[in-house]
Amino acid sequence: MNELDGALEFLDDSGPEFGPGVSNHGPMAAEALARLGHADAIASWVSSYRKLLYQDTYSHFDTLTEENWRQALGNMRLMGDWVEFFRRELDGAPWTEVLAKWWPRLLPGFSAGGGHGVIRTGHAVRMLDEAHTPWRIEELARGLGYWAARFQELPEGTASHDRDLDQAWAAVPKLRSGQGDGMIFRIRLESLWLEPDFAPAVDSLRLDGDPGQMLSRLTRTTATSYLTDDHDRPMAFVHALTTPAAVRLVLPHLPAELHWPSVAAAVRFSAAIRCAYGTGRKEHRPFEPVRDYATLAERALASEDPHAIKYVEACRREDALSPDPVYGLAATHWVRLCETQSY
Repeated sequence: MNELDGALEFLDDSGPEFGPGVSNHGPMAAEALARLGHADAIASWVSSYRKLLYQDTYSHFDTLTEENWRQALGNMRLMGDWVEFFRRELDGAPWTEVLAKWWPRLLPGFSAGGGHGVIRTGHAVRMLDEAHTPWRIEELARGLGYWAARFQELPEGTASHDRDLDQAWAAVPKLRSGQGDGMIFRIRLESLWLEPDFAPAVDSLRLDGDPGQMLSRLTRTTATSYLTDDHDRPMAFVHALTTPAAVRLVLPHLPAELHWPSVAAAVRFSAAIRCAYGTGRKEHRPFEPVRDYATLAERALASEDPHAIKYVEACRREDALSPDPVYGLAATHWVRLCETQSY
C-alpha cells in the first residue's frame, strides 16, 4: 500500500464535513500532495488534519435504488445511504461506467457542498486513473455520495449563446441580496435565486470550440478575478478555480457528449461565486513577487492548509496546460494569506 492509500485508510472513519458544514478536504489534499511531489509528507499531514475532523456518524435510513434515488437528492440525512448505494454500483460495474452513468445525473446539482462534491470526485478519478485499489474505489463512492447528498442547483434561464466568456463574465451581476452573507458557500449560493440577472448573464455564454480550451479560459479568468475583483472572500474565488480544474480531471473518462455540459456547469458555478461574493475591479497589490511552484508547494505544506495545497496544485496544472503569469500570481498571493491566516 502506498502513501495515498494509507491516508485514505487512516481517514476512513472521518465524516464528509466538520464544523459549520465545512467539507473534509483530507483525501483531496493528500492526493494533491502526491502530485506536488510530497508523497513522503502525506502521512504526517493527514495525521495532523484528522484532529480537526468529526467521526463519521451517518446512519442508514433507507435503501436507495434505481427507482427512488431522485427524491433522495440533496438529503444530507441520507449521506450514509448514498455512499452505500455507490458502493453497490461500483461493485457491479467498472468505475468508468458508473462515472459515465452518474455524472450527468448529478451535474444539475454541481454546486453540492460549495463545489466539493465535484472536487472530491475529480481527485478520486485521478487516483483511480493512476491505480485501481479498493481504497480509491471507496473514495469515489464517497465523492459521488457527498455530491448526491448535498446536491444543489443554481438558477438557469433561456440560453442566448451570443457572448464569449469575457463578455458573459463581465455581465455577471453583483448579488443584491445580503441573505447568507458571511455563511458557508452553499448557504450564500442559495441567495442567487433572488438575483434575476444571474441566469441571463451565464446563459448568454456561447459554447463553441474546444471544451478543454474553454476550461483553460475559465480558470485563467477566475485566477484574474481572485486578484482583481472587488471582494473580501478570497477563499470563495479559490474554489472558483479548483472546481473547474477538477472537472478537467474527469473529462477524459466521460463520453464526448458530456464535455460541453460539464464545462457549462463549471462556468455557472464559478460565475455564481463571482455573483455571490463580488464583482467590479480593484487594484491588485501583491504581497511579494511571484514564486516558483516548487517553493509554493513547500510553503503550502508548511502552512498545513488544505486549500493552499489544492490551489497550488491546481494553478500549477492549469499553468502547464495554458501558460499565463496570473496562475503563479494568484497562487503566491493565496499561500501568503494561508501562512498568515488572514483570509
